[in-house]
Amino acid sequence: MALKDSKQAIGAVSELLKSQLTLETIANTVDIGRPEEVSATNCPKLNIFLYQIDFDGQLRNHPLDEGQRAPLWIVLRYLLTAFDISKESDTSDAHELLGEGILALNEMNFIEPSVLALADNPEPLKITFDRADSELLSKIMQGSDEKYRLSAAFQVRPVMIAPSVSPRYALPVKTVGSPAEEGVAIMPSLGPKLESVKPEKFTQGETITLTGIDIGTVIEEVRLGNIRFPVIAAKTGEIQALINPNPELSAGSYPITVIRTLKGGQIIISNAVLGTLLPTVTNATSGALTESAGLFSGNLTLTGELLGGPDDSIFVAFYRDKKIALMLEGAGALDQTTLTVNVDSDNALPPGDYFIILRVNGAQAANAPMVDWS
Repeated sequence: MALKDSKQAIGAVSELLKSQLTLETIANTVDIGRPEEVSATNCPKLNIFLYQIDFDGQLRNHPLDEGQRAPLWIVLRYLLTAFDISKESDTSDAHELLGEGILALNEMNFIEPSVLALADNPEPLKITFDRADSELLSKIMQGSDEKYRLSAAFQVRPVMIAPSVSPRYALPVKTVGSPAEEGVAIMPSLGPKLESVKPEKFTQGETITLTGIDIGTVIEEVRLGNIRFPVIAAKTGEIQALINPNPELSAGSYPITVIRTLKGGQIIISNAVLGTLLPTVTNATSGALTESAGLFSGNLTLTGELLGGPDDSIFVAFYRDKKIALMLEGAGALDQTTLTVNVDSDNALPPGDYFIILRVNGAQAANAPMVDWS
């Protein structure tokens, strides 16, 4: 789902609470608004009132993807009020209904959002109950009738609203000079200890070199996450492995470990070093574009390898004049060899040549092909 839909997240949370309370209680209706403005029709009923919005300080600097601006992480504070058939909130019937509502909210804890505006929320929404003392309720219940109504206070967090601001992506630096490869001193140890992987960022079909202590011909295999690859060359302090294509792999960062089997059959696993498997973009083409007021919209298709699957985080950016002109989310395919994104009329771009930047699970493709957008 598009991050742009998260701007409707506050209203979506209120509607989600309303629908769940309607299903889980005997209330005829669930209203949203100030408690004193509730109508007498369709009682008994529940009322939810959003009285305060806070910002989550712990998450305020946490972006969804490195290089993007951090979204707003907010906390929504609500009051839950129950009304009996006579629109009273201080009767036993109203109290029973309030108890049903509190139980329903507790059972909703750790919501898995499915509505459009909440689909990209990075973790389940959590409902916790706050203290609703007489001072809080007296301040909030100031209305035309100025009547005190017993209510339960609760909060929903964290709710994400993503900004529509261009990310800080840039073209990758591929080489800096030609550094000489040096050997690694070997010291006695109780098992293999990895120190480095070269290159730290690599593509499918590329050979990686691992160096460290007690690394050499005694190492049988290399693991990228849980995927195993054979050692193709070894010498004291260094081994090489070929990262063959594997349908279980996606682009992104993985822990790399090596395996040594002792004579007794005991397996020793080394410490992990971090390596990044990059997507590969071989071509970028535009489909038939539509012009409106000098701006062009249409489809962009990328071909290559590890372009992202259905469960991967995919971002495609149009780059020109040393800045991002447009960033889009992509939906990957199982074969990960093609990726199509749509530039709709609301995001139509001026004509010209654009570099295309692809990031999959935080890993940026080394190639940024140019596309003629006209």
